[in-house]
Amino acid sequence: MSNWKVFKTKIQLFTHGNADNLEIGKVGSYQVVVQKGLYKDGQEVVFAPEKSVLSGRIKKEFEKYLVGTGKDRVKSVRLRGEISTGIIIPKILVDNFETIPLDHDISKELCIFRYEPPIPTQLAGKVKSFDMPFVGNHDCEHANIYVNDLVDGERVVITEKVHGSQFILAHNIDTNETIVSSKGLLKSGLTIEESDENTYWIAAKNDDIINKIRSNWTDGVVQIFGEVIPVQGGYSYGQTKPTASLFDIRVNGESIPYDMVPEVFKTQWVPVVYDGVLNLDKKEVVIYSDPERGIHKTRIDYILPKNIVDLCKGNELVSGQEVHIREGVVLRPYVDRVAKDGTKLRLKIINPAYRETGEEIN
Repeated sequence: MSNWKVFKTKIQLFTHGNADNLEIGKVGSYQVVVQKGLYKDGQEVVFAPEKSVLSGRIKKEFEKYLVGTGKDRVKSVRLRGEISTGIIIPKILVDNFETIPLDHDISKELCIFRYEPPIPTQLAGKVKSFDMPFVGNHDCEHANIYVNDLVDGERVVITEKVHGSQFILAHNIDTNETIVSSKGLLKSGLTIEESDENTYWIAAKNDDIINKIRSNWTDGVVQIFGEVIPVQGGYSYGQTKPTASLFDIRVNGESIPYDMVPEVFKTQWVPVVYDGVLNLDKKEVVIYSDPERGIHKTRIDYILPKNIVDLCKGNELVSGQEVHIREGVVLRPYVDRVAKDGTKLRLKIINPAYRETGEEIN
């Protein structure tokens, strides 16, 4: 998901599959559920994502929906089975709405800041900046708002979404330099100094990742992404020592296809629940109708078929014992590519039965 900010954008509307009076909106790369008819497709809105801490008039407007000790924080909610990841702030509460540039961060102007949950001691450590080429971030977006960027009939790989803490290790084979970081720290340009007490470093050493990289590549920068487990409350996956379930490998900044993942890493890969052709369903959507003037405009939206959506359900396969509810799945084209807005197509479908166990650790 995009870096946190409060911004003005044009909302794109999609059909909500489970409610006639609701719609799904795409705002930037976020998904929001809204009342049907409240907004028009392409209308400009101001959006504040989850983890936004509100104050003043805006806090008062949304007070009954906010969480936290101060009842001031925006949290994702599920509305008729679909995730809404933030709030649309009424135009009347935004000064100079018409002159605000699109995609411009206006959090300071609205006195909104991002909530940072406390980092558990075992995940904290001394940090430093780094300078390594080809190192990038990994985000997953909600599938509903990017289905139209998929290609009917293309090959996709769908993996289980593991409820851990994102782990990143990048190794420059040429200089023998290694960085280990978390999702949040990497976006701030920081790496964790090597430590025998830090969970990310412990996982890297337990899994012998650096040696595995050097045994499979002879030069360049190899970046590994995974989920360290067990770290999230209630989700041990049967593990007692930190380990990483891997889901992406990039060589010099380019993700390698699943078939090219070395076997030594496939043994640590998140479970693959589907690898095959994606046959999308289609639905005609009315975008404007004026019977008196004889105007009726429609568009065709792609929809994920039920057999693909249902893969998010059931129990996890990581432990081999199905000890937890599955968080969901992640769909990606076999050939790595981006959506029309430049977002990498890594699309998550969350299990309706899944409930977060507490503060997410990033």
